[in-house]
Amino acid sequence: MRFIFTIISIISFHLGYSQESSDSTEIVHVLKEDYKTMVTHDINKHKSFCTEDYLLIENGEIWDMDREAFDYKKKEHRVIERNDYFDFKYLKIEGNTAYAVYGLKSDIKETGKLTTRYWNESTIFRRVNGAWKISLIHSTPIVSK
Repeated sequence: MRFIFTIISIISFHLGYSQESSDSTEIVHVLKEDYKTMVTHDINKHKSFCTEDYLLIENGEIWDMDREAFDYKKKEHRVIERNDYFDFKYLKIEGNTAYAVYGLKSDIKETGKLTTRYWNESTIFRRVNGAWKISLIHSTPIVSK
């Protein structure tokens, strides 16, 4: 009997770990794909990655999706190249909620000029209808690096 319990425990652990690993992969993918929308200015695709009550805390301001859509529209004439490098420090999944803490380095090239910017960020995700969505991003710029 003890042997059967041990086998069931091992299988349950691996299935749980496998699901968490799959969720982690999906969460990271959603975040990286969402950041690409800042280059394409595709607000509808950005919305598809976010919950209906999504918020962004940016430079000390709290933006809802309407405010962010305004910013996307304002910048749609810009032609930029952007490479984002994520340094994940922590990713925690609890049921249908997850959060990530990471450093972000972005190389942004516009009209031939390369600018590198750095942020410390945290993001809260929620699983909505089986898919991970971004609920909140808190972005803090690192001025000197």
